[in-house]
Amino acid sequence: MRHTVTLVAVVLAVVFAGSAQAQVIDADNIIMRVRTVCNTGQGGTLIAAFDIRPLSNDWAPPYGRIGGFCSVFTFTSSKLVLQGVQQRYQTGYWGSPYRSEAFGPSAWLNMHAHTGNPNSALPVESTYFTPSLDCQGNPLNDKFYEIMRYTMNIMPTASGTVTLGLYDVRPYATIPYPTSGLVHMSAVFKADLGWNMNDSLQIVQGLVIPVELSAFNVTGRPDGSMLLGWHTATETSNLGFEIERGDGVNFEKVGFVPGHGTTTEEHTYTWVDENPVAANNENLVYYRLKQVDTDGTFAYSEIQSAEIQPSYIGLEQLYPSPVRVGTATNVPYTLAVPGTVHMYVFNAMGQRVATLSDGESHQPGRHVVAWDGRSDRGDILPAGMYFLRFTAGIGNGEEISANQQIALIR
Repeated sequence: MRHTVTLVAVVLAVVFAGSAQAQVIDADNIIMRVRTVCNTGQGGTLIAAFDIRPLSNDWAPPYGRIGGFCSVFTFTSSKLVLQGVQQRYQTGYWGSPYRSEAFGPSAWLNMHAHTGNPNSALPVESTYFTPSLDCQGNPLNDKFYEIMRYTMNIMPTASGTVTLGLYDVRPYATIPYPTSGLVHMSAVFKADLGWNMNDSLQIVQGLVIPVELSAFNVTGRPDGSMLLGWHTATETSNLGFEIERGDGVNFEKVGFVPGHGTTTEEHTYTWVDENPVAANNENLVYYRLKQVDTDGTFAYSEIQSAEIQPSYIGLEQLYPSPVRVGTATNVPYTLAVPGTVHMYVFNAMGQRVATLSDGESHQPGRHVVAWDGRSDRGDILPAGMYFLRFTAGIGNGEEISANQQIALIR
């Protein structure tokens, strides 16, 4: 999504805690903006926020306080349908918010303030206001606080751009309000859509999602590789897809598949990772797609994962090793096909002392059995050298066997 934003200063009435008289901060010390939070494209949802930011040099502790606000939010009603508004500040301090569509189908009026009670003026801090967040709920850390959010549906046929605006956030008039001999303030306000000296506009582009990704799947193959497949319903200025692999949190680029530019036809893509690297002991590999536009903008797909399918049958290295009596060690093994597994531990005299698997059936994949260095009777085995015998029956009377030496210490 690409947009331009104009930030405009706003006049608000502010009370400083502990002061003997209300102090009105001028327009150079409070900034407002209208901001797009989420945009899911045609037929989807557009969420906008009304934010304010007090300048830090004038709002250091004791924090300035705001007694209320008045604004008119406007939007392009020919492409957007307002679904609802959300208050983003603490309830119970100001009176009930006044919300009205009296300005017509393309505007929404909000008024909210306390009614003469100086203790109801809210300090501008995270205790009372929501710091600005992105669509996933992550903080932007830009010192803005959200006042309201507006949720709109984007019409399925919408294209081009829409305009979001904030108008007529008027200066508050201060009213003497005596309490214990001190003069505090209350707020009165009036909105007038024709008075536009305090405007903040945002031109929202990208109502058409550049690429509509309808499917993305990852499948482990019998040869140990990974097959990635995805499907697009439409594409707009699509340069292509970067393939990223990682541990589910951190990713790196491992491949690229060119896109089809601009097209309304459906397309299917595939890519094979010949040498997948598991991110953990569960043998899982995580992938995501980074769809890149011709102008350099990009968007990520959801993360998908799959387990590496082994191309062999046998034991892997125990971990930790050597085995310490009383502490569990992991005994991993892999099956390329379904199999019936027997695993036994023998001492140096060839006597079977522990059973790890006694004919259990398992599907293809990587499996792990834990052993704590005890015998089948639960006795702690003496320190020394032991031998692990692995046998997998894979049908038609065929068996695959492997042996591994185990050092047992105390």
